[in-house]
Amino acid sequence: MVRKLKKNKSDRKVSEKLNIKAVLYVLTLMLFVFFILFFSFAFKDGMTHFAKGEAAIVSPDFIADKNSAKKIDDFRLKDINGDLVSFSQFNSVDVIVLNIWSAGCPVCREEIPSITELDRRLKKEKNITLITIAIADSFEDVSTYFPAGSNLRILFDGKDRVGFGIFGTSQYPETFILDKQRRVRARFDGKRDWHSDAFIGYLKTFL
Repeated sequence: MVRKLKKNKSDRKVSEKLNIKAVLYVLTLMLFVFFILFFSFAFKDGMTHFAKGEAAIVSPDFIADKNSAKKIDDFRLKDINGDLVSFSQFNSVDVIVLNIWSAGCPVCREEIPSITELDRRLKKEKNITLITIAIADSFEDVSTYFPAGSNLRILFDGKDRVGFGIFGTSQYPETFILDKQRRVRARFDGKRDWHSDAFIGYLKTFL
């Protein structure tokens, strides 16, 4: 009888240990599933916000197809050295990013580092180039805006005859995308994160 009681106690202990292990296993499994779901939703939410941010970067304020896009005629402006540069000099380039900004515009100044980085990245692209037009008389008016050694291509339009007169720019900065036929295919109002992968990819759709 004593042996039987001892055996029953031993069986109960084994059974209790198994139950504890089973409970711990279930709790561990539930915790694991919780973390998987939590991080999945967090990742999905993060990617959604990222996608919205990327979409905002490449969301033009104006878009035109090939048939309705306005063609820009040739014009000439002085460069950083005071030499006259014709827009037609860039005819061999398939896509031109034209950024128009004003020397007296604080937002334009904030945008310069991003534009400069975009220019650096586009140097690796054979068929896309960046041109900026400053509403200023000469580089002396904006020289303090740029770090030493900056080689950003800047043309100067002190009388705003190209910015306002040709492109109809009414606020600065404004950025235009022109295709091979020099038609205005898109316009962006205000500053953006220009050197993002999303924007570079967008530019390549016009090639």
